[in-house]
Amino acid sequence: MPHVNYGRLMPTVYVDIGALPELVGITEKDGEIAIGALTVHRTLQRDAIVCRALPLLAYSAAQVGGGWQVHNRGTVGGNLVAMHPLYDIAPVLLALQADVEIQAPDGVRRAALGKILAETSHGLGTSSLLTRILLKPMTSDAGWAYEKLKITAGSYGSANAAAVVSLSGNKLSTLRVVIGAVSEQPLDASEALHGLLGKPWDAAAGARVESLCSALPKTLLDDQQGDATWRRAMAGVVARRAVQAAVANAQRTSK
Repeated sequence: MPHVNYGRLMPTVYVDIGALPELVGITEKDGEIAIGALTVHRTLQRDAIVCRALPLLAYSAAQVGGGWQVHNRGTVGGNLVAMHPLYDIAPVLLALQADVEIQAPDGVRRAALGKILAETSHGLGTSSLLTRILLKPMTSDAGWAYEKLKITAGSYGSANAAAVVSLSGNKLSTLRVVIGAVSEQPLDASEALHGLLGKPWDAAAGARVESLCSALPKTLLDDQQGDATWRRAMAGVVARRAVQAAVANAQRTSK
C-alpha cells in the first residue's frame, strides 16, 4: 500500500485477506508455536504464550514504529512480506530461527525465514500467501535483548540488533546476533561471532563483537536515517549493546 500511495505501483486487482480467520491467532502444540500471519503487533506484545515462551518477540513488537495505529493494525505477516529493511520483526525472528509456512498454488511449503528473505522465487505478494510463522520456545536459560537506534520514539530504526545467548558459568555457550536497518536485508552475524563461544564475556569480547559486526555489511543503506559510514559504525555498536544486555539477562535468569 505505501507503493500504491506513492504512485509507484498500480495493481488492477486487489485481494483482501483480512477476513480469513485461519490467518489470525497464536497456538502452541507439540513443542512449537504457530503465529498466524494476520496477527497484529499488539497481540504479540500481550499474548500469554508469546510473553512466556518468546519474550524477545513480545518486547521487539512493542518497539515497532508508527504508534498505536500501527501496533493495532499492522500484522507480523505484513511486516515480513514487505521486506522493508528498516522494519523490526525480521531480525528478531531470524535470531529465534523461525520458519515460515507459505501457501502456493502447488501446495503448502515450509522453509527457514532466512532462506525466504534471501530468495526471489517465493511469490509472496503475488502468487503465494504467507500463512504462519513457526518457532520453538526459547529455553529457560536464554538471555535475550533487542537494541534499536532511532531518531524519535515512533520512528524507524537507524540500526537495530537482536541477540540470544546462553552461558556456561561466565562463558558464552551459544550466541546468535542479527543486525537490521543497516543493509537491504538483515545480517546474521552468528557465524562471524562463532570464535567467541567458550570464552568469557568481558570488555575485550564486547570490543570484538563491535569490530566484527561493523565489518560485516558489504553494502549499506544511506538515507535520512543515517549515512553509510555512520550505519557501518552503528552496526557494531547495536550488536555489542544487544549482546551485553542479553548476557546480563542470562545472568539474572541463572540466579
